[in-house]
Amino acid sequence: MNWEIAKNWLLVLFVVLDGLLGWQLYSSRQVMNGYAESQADLLANTKTLLAEHGLTLTSDVPTKQPDLASFQAQTKTPVLKDLQTAIFPRATKPQISNSVGQVSTDGGDITLLSDASWQVTFSKPQTLTSKRDSRSFAYQGDLYVTDSVDSTTKRVVFLQAYKDYPIFDSRLITNQTGNNLFSYTQSEIDSIRPTSDPKPVISALDALDSLANSVDKSEGQADNKILMVDLGFARKVPLYQTGVPTNYWFPVWRVATQGGTYYVNAFTGEVEIAP
Repeated sequence: MNWEIAKNWLLVLFVVLDGLLGWQLYSSRQVMNGYAESQADLLANTKTLLAEHGLTLTSDVPTKQPDLASFQAQTKTPVLKDLQTAIFPRATKPQISNSVGQVSTDGGDITLLSDASWQVTFSKPQTLTSKRDSRSFAYQGDLYVTDSVDSTTKRVVFLQAYKDYPIFDSRLITNQTGNNLFSYTQSEIDSIRPTSDPKPVISALDALDSLANSVDKSEGQADNKILMVDLGFARKVPLYQTGVPTNYWFPVWRVATQGGTYYVNAFTGEVEIAP
């Protein structure tokens, strides 16, 4: 027997067999893709699961699944002089007391609060127009976007944005009536540094499924309506390294309901109740 010829035939047979197996795998995947559930079917399944746990979906569900990364940042408390210059640039003889964390001017007052935020109160209400909303009176107000979940006619909430997504715990909250702005409180983070490479987040439907599986409906309890589902960032409990708190923010799906707000980790599906 010519072993060289036999070896060549065996190589040919292996190549043909690999090709057939590859084609079979490709064909089976195409069939599976053909049987993949449509978005409408997935939505219907999620609604059924939510209903079993006392939740009723009344809002649109986002379909976008971007690549996002967690990040590390610091809460920011600006220097009082910088706040005064930005908020009351025309103030005459401002009185700045760093020891008590307060600025008094003829236009209003600035007070540093214990939670690394600050409050601004105007001596006279500031006029709001279609081209000038509350953000224009705030420190670095262009960093914030409107939060339609918590805003009312007397209390408008803005959220600091990063990569075009809101940071749910970095807020600008106003006290206003009609076209008059009376005061606001504000917080901000800076020194933002990604802690990982961006990766795909879970879908909003997967987040809602996780939420449904984490809550139980008590007997006789009325259904809890889901009012909005949106994607952003939320801070985890600070980790302490050498006695210094290190703050991390993770991508989350925020699920706002009549009974409260939930954050679903957009990587793991872990569910937390907003404080």
